[in-house]
Amino acid sequence: MKTLKKIITVLILMFALNGFSQEQPTDVVKTTTTKNFYFEKDGKQIPFRIKVFENSTHKIKFEKEDKNKVNQDVVKTPEYVTKLIFVDNDVDKSYDRYIVLRYQKDSNDSFELVPTDNGFGVKVDEKYIEYIIGKGAYYVDNKDHDFFIVDEFNVID
Repeated sequence: MKTLKKIITVLILMFALNGFSQEQPTDVVKTTTTKNFYFEKDGKQIPFRIKVFENSTHKIKFEKEDKNKVNQDVVKTPEYVTKLIFVDNDVDKSYDRYIVLRYQKDSNDSFELVPTDNGFGVKVDEKYIEYIIGKGAYYVDNKDHDFFIVDEFNVID
């Protein structure tokens, strides 16, 4: 009876561990960048800092023909990007914000922060969204609204 319990326990562990090993692998990339900009308020140039934390993931898939081979070819899969943008204004803490920007990345997309008179703009490929300090996100082109998913949060001290 003791031997049977040990055998059943070993079999359960083998099946449980095998289930975990069958998960599809994913590739995760994390980066951080910082930019300094100015916006104009009442004729004064007010400095603010933007810190962008990027987390991008995509599943790794292999060619079906290569199933039992040692060296397998990788199939392109969509890459999902989440960018946490922290807007830090040392002059007035009421402008400190977190913006979460999510989108599906194309293989040749480029992410760029550009200064504007009232805040900054985010360009991804040919898509554009502008953030106006004190007011929030503004879509220049409504069709870009379907590309970006945007959430905004105030910083709580």
